[in-house]
Amino acid sequence: MRPGSSLSMRAAGRASSSRRPHTNQRRLSDPRETEKNSAGTDWQTLRFQIAAVLFGVLWVVLWGRAFYVQIVMGPELAEQAMRQHTYTELVEARRGTIYDRNGQMLARSVQVRSVYANPREVRDPKHTALTLAPLLGLDAASLQKLLEKDRSFIWVRRKIDDATAEAVRNAALPGIGLSREYERVYPFKHLAGQLLGFVGLDNVGLEGLERSFNDFLAGTSQKNVVQRDGTGRGFYTDSSSAAQGKDLHLTLDVQIQFIAEEVIAEAVREAEAKWGGVLISDVESGEILAWAQYPFFNPNTFRLSTPAEYRNHLSADALEPGSTLKPFLMAAALEEKIVTPDTMFYCENGTWRTSKIVIGDDGRAYKDLPVSKLLTYSSNIGMAKLALEVGAQTYRTYLTRLGFGQRTGIGVGESRGILHPIQDWMEVNLMSAGFGQSLSVTGIQMLQAWTTLANGGIFRP
Repeated sequence: MRPGSSLSMRAAGRASSSRRPHTNQRRLSDPRETEKNSAGTDWQTLRFQIAAVLFGVLWVVLWGRAFYVQIVMGPELAEQAMRQHTYTELVEARRGTIYDRNGQMLARSVQVRSVYANPREVRDPKHTALTLAPLLGLDAASLQKLLEKDRSFIWVRRKIDDATAEAVRNAALPGIGLSREYERVYPFKHLAGQLLGFVGLDNVGLEGLERSFNDFLAGTSQKNVVQRDGTGRGFYTDSSSAAQGKDLHLTLDVQIQFIAEEVIAEAVREAEAKWGGVLISDVESGEILAWAQYPFFNPNTFRLSTPAEYRNHLSADALEPGSTLKPFLMAAALEEKIVTPDTMFYCENGTWRTSKIVIGDDGRAYKDLPVSKLLTYSSNIGMAKLALEVGAQTYRTYLTRLGFGQRTGIGVGESRGILHPIQDWMEVNLMSAGFGQSLSVTGIQMLQAWTTLANGGIFRP
């Protein structure tokens, strides 16, 4: 054996023995060996179990919270969301149009815009008020206080013109919006103004035909639920169209109405009277062709008028008819054959003094007058004596059948007038009723009675 070989083997042996301790050290540092202690505890399994318990608890908490939010608080949260993302808008019905007998438009509704605010959505009330007030002609300080209220809807300005509406729209102010409404317009201005009447700011009839036929003309407004997107723009989610009002067709004739108004205006001015009225009807049909009063009233500017100006005197006021009632007493006497046209009455030379009353013929001295002349000369004394011949019961019955003392049902606000019960007709009442006193009638009652007389006694209610 060569000396070098022995040395090599020893060296290899040393190298081999030097590697064994290194192998044993790696075993001692193996994690699987350190997972167990002297009692044999498995830490990896323990950590898994702890994590599973934590996840289980978290799962229970989350499901509990979901149950509370969805079931317990669900209705309340849904209502809050509805309030935040939707609002209700009133869609006003278009009011029906009023026409004359020939289709001429006497009253119509035009679409306008109104400004409203939701103060809860107004971000800067001061800036909004300073921007909006000049456009609407409002006081900025007062508008700011209005916008600071804790409310979801307030009117800012009703029924503005198109130019103002466009300016408000271009301002694009948060919490400020435009709503569609209708404004009543009367194209012929004061023509039949007291008869037509007018409507208020909320499209409700306040006077005249507008009031009497309000339910017929107004229609039914509807509420629409509007949902807003992220930018606040609205679109309808539950919409129902408003039921439009019905049109009203009158028997009036615009041309005849024009003439009647010119005539009554001239008569009132010449007589220096405070008021005057005229009614014209078609005898055969009983239809009213003109209803004129002076001073005139323009429904377009009703806020500038007084109640006396827009009062419908021809139906609402009851006055003593005076000599205009005499023909009905004459008709009753002739119809009952109590007198003939040739029957004579002594008219007391112009003054008749009885034990209870003194009756005069306005300075005119008449002696004997036939019945045919009593109306011609309009003798109060002769008509008082004729009333005594006819009697209270018969005379009052005729007046009742002609429509006095009761409403005509014409469709506007009217007075019943005064026609006393028969037990109150003393002799003095009967005599004064002969020449149109001791009772009161309205203009429309008088028109109805005269139309009946002109139509041969045929009554058309």
